[in-house]
Amino acid sequence: MALAPAALLRAIVDTHRQARWSPERQRAWVDARLRAVVRDAADQIAFYRDHFADHGVDAQAFRGLDDLHRLPFLTKAEVQDQYPHRLLADGVELTQCVQSATTGSTGKATRFAFSPETFAFYLATSLRVYTMAGLRPWYRGAYIKYSPIPLPDLGRFSPVLHVPSILPAQEQLRRLMSFRPNVLIGYASIILELARLVTPADCRRLPLKFISVNSELSTPAERAYIAERFGCPVYDEYSTEETWMVASQCRAGSYHLFTDNVWVEVLDEHGQPTAPGEIGEIVLTTLRSPVMPFIRYRIGDFGRRPAVETRCACGRGLPQLESFEGRCDDAYILQDGTRLSPLKLLNTFTLFIKSDPGLIDEFRFVQTALGQARIELVPGPRYDPARGTALVEALTRVIAEPVAIDLVRVGAIDGPARIKRKAIESRVSAPQRAA
Repeated sequence: MALAPAALLRAIVDTHRQARWSPERQRAWVDARLRAVVRDAADQIAFYRDHFADHGVDAQAFRGLDDLHRLPFLTKAEVQDQYPHRLLADGVELTQCVQSATTGSTGKATRFAFSPETFAFYLATSLRVYTMAGLRPWYRGAYIKYSPIPLPDLGRFSPVLHVPSILPAQEQLRRLMSFRPNVLIGYASIILELARLVTPADCRRLPLKFISVNSELSTPAERAYIAERFGCPVYDEYSTEETWMVASQCRAGSYHLFTDNVWVEVLDEHGQPTAPGEIGEIVLTTLRSPVMPFIRYRIGDFGRRPAVETRCACGRGLPQLESFEGRCDDAYILQDGTRLSPLKLLNTFTLFIKSDPGLIDEFRFVQTALGQARIELVPGPRYDPARGTALVEALTRVIAEPVAIDLVRVGAIDGPARIKRKAIESRVSAPQRAA
């Protein structure tokens, strides 16, 4: 679906203006928006009408942030079971929406949709991630992702390069060297692979101003290593496919929560807010997606608010998150002992799921030994064995060395209900890796 440039421009102005609001004004806006989101969901969306009624919630009496704890949680399983018809607003057709899907880190497909206006806002929050890190309009940008983002055509102004995430690292680096970007954006583990390959001579030909890593957990030590190798700052952001931007680092290093997009709760095991500085489960409520809102959505990630909340030196009024925990998929171990980013394998599955939504309901990729792997796959309603064979061939190309992959069709994949299980798992032992 074509994206209107005017809608995107309005969203860019709104997101950058609102980031400068005071914390008090931010909270008042969230409070009012939450009331509208909950009441509209109960009025227009079949799932929420029943969901709230089953838990004794009167949406019309909902008062906002003070009542948020009274609302029931939303789980991935409910999204997977109820999409699309019971989770879309009344009168909305999927053909009118931007449709997407994610494997998450669990391997089970989650499908969702949002309006073109919401998508424009999501793109604007993505842009704000990079302006917070110092982006300028004339910078050339390159991003590493499993598929291209449908950006508006700006011609020769601010050119952007998409680098497929499933390509070998050497080919990714070759394309970057040819394009010479000022900004590099991509999965943390894949950029870490590139950092291990890049030479000082390469860096002199790459006029990078900064790097932004996303979509998976990265440690400060990893980001410091990438920064040293490429010779530029590295900033981290936290997002989900379902809700887009949740938090991002500014140039001062603070993680700012994007409360104009999503409200973030950090809860203990009893569902109560954690004390400042204590780790807890992250629960998200979208504020800008009326077609298909996520209300108190449990994503299985964990985070920590600052022990003391202070105004950031960057001047933005957006609240802060001290840290978060994301994906923990294993790397695939190659014959020489090096690690292949799990995102390359995960993105291969995602490409198949997004190109054919009825193909796969759930999967797990398990490396059983060096050069051996198994796919446990729950077929979707339109599963085609030929596509299963094509999936195995695609994974073999990504691994790029001899590997025997068995595809096993199963009825279900067991895993812990609360904590995200791994969709990419390596069972290669430490002695095998050393050998």
